[in-house]
Amino acid sequence: MSDSDNVRIVYNITRNNGERMCFGIELDPDTLEIVPNRRDEGREWTQLGNCRCQCCTLDPEVHGHCPIAANMGDLMDFLRDAESYEVVTVEVVTRERTTVKKTQLQAVAASLMGIIMVASGCPVLSKLRPMVEFHLPFATWRETTYRTVTMYLFAQFFIYRKGGRPDWDLKHLVKLFDDIKVVNVSFCRRLDTVRTNDASVNSVNVLSSFGMLTQMVLELNDLQHWEKIFSTYYPDK
Repeated sequence: MSDSDNVRIVYNITRNNGERMCFGIELDPDTLEIVPNRRDEGREWTQLGNCRCQCCTLDPEVHGHCPIAANMGDLMDFLRDAESYEVVTVEVVTRERTTVKKTQLQAVAASLMGIIMVASGCPVLSKLRPMVEFHLPFATWRETTYRTVTMYLFAQFFIYRKGGRPDWDLKHLVKLFDDIKVVNVSFCRRLDTVRTNDASVNSVNVLSSFGMLTQMVLELNDLQHWEKIFSTYYPDK
């Protein structure tokens, strides 16, 4: 681990042939943005106008490049000769713990992309950035739903304390997932313009499927499992 104050997340990957690969991400401890940010603005595919998301609010006069794409170059190079379904052993090292898992490479790539996409400065995906502080690699869709909803409600608490109007009914969270879906689809199109294998696009699809499952749970109000778990908080009848 780095001696700096940055938050560092390292993925050590061992392939079946014994080859070892290491990929690290550093985050600013106060903002959880990638450090250094936007390292790859020299490539044409990163330009903001290339497959730009319909929900993007960035000013092209100020932001010439998609912040996600500008931070994705190292990972794209990392995945260049990789196949999605290759089974690897991965060790994820964070400040708090080390996680070891044997899984498909696309799951590893999805976990790494999840960090980069929310920590790059995208105005839509930045809403999910607080989850990176306690990064949970290879989370299930149920874990993802729980973490996303609790994070969102934590945000509403701060909005309430600052005199704003909190969204306790989670209505705007559903809208956020609509925007996230747009970002994922648009970014897959962007990746299609440069990718040399299926690992990168499949990784985004893995993330997108988790988001759609969480959105479906919210839209159907299918929260009975957690409602039972939290029963000790309810007032006695």
